[in-house]
Amino acid sequence: MTRLTRSQVQDRNRETVLEVARGAFLRDGYVATSLASVAKEAGFTTGIVYSSFGSKADLALSVLERLQAEQIGALGDQVGGASGDVLDRVRQWAAEAMSSGWVRLELELLLDTMNDPRLAAAQTRRQTASIQQAVAVVRSLVPPDSMDDETIEVLAEAAVDYAIGLAMRQSVNPDATPDRFLRLIEPLVAAITP
Repeated sequence: MTRLTRSQVQDRNRETVLEVARGAFLRDGYVATSLASVAKEAGFTTGIVYSSFGSKADLALSVLERLQAEQIGALGDQVGGASGDVLDRVRQWAAEAMSSGWVRLELELLLDTMNDPRLAAAQTRRQTASIQQAVAVVRSLVPPDSMDDETIEVLAEAAVDYAIGLAMRQSVNPDATPDRFLRLIEPLVAAITP
């Protein structure tokens, strides 16, 4: 049996904590989840969680970085090769994303970190990354040379901004949907998709 190095043990512990925290944050929300409860569920001491992440906000940011990449990747997959109406596939993805707990976690963490310059900067970097990921999704839909890079970036940023606004609305009004936005972009999608 091969013994793990200290670094490998730390990596394994970090992954375990991330998975447990993800489940807890999505299930219970950011505010209701404590580092002590994550540590207990993961089978670790609170000290191990702190030494791996530093703070609850840093742990949540790590969870959200993965969720963001997964969710935007899922959107790309949804609108990528499948047959059928692109807007219907976006609508389906949005419904799944909104019901996953992701939005609640995003909003709770944003409110908790907005007055901390270091964490606010990390949130800004994540939002910038989400726009770049959205750019890749839009590029996958647009035939080559049919739209300039700046227009693609503006569309991607508008979609991310709309999603953030919709998430805020849906936190107080569960009936809020992306339907109006999808109706707004329907002519554009029809013009750019084969």
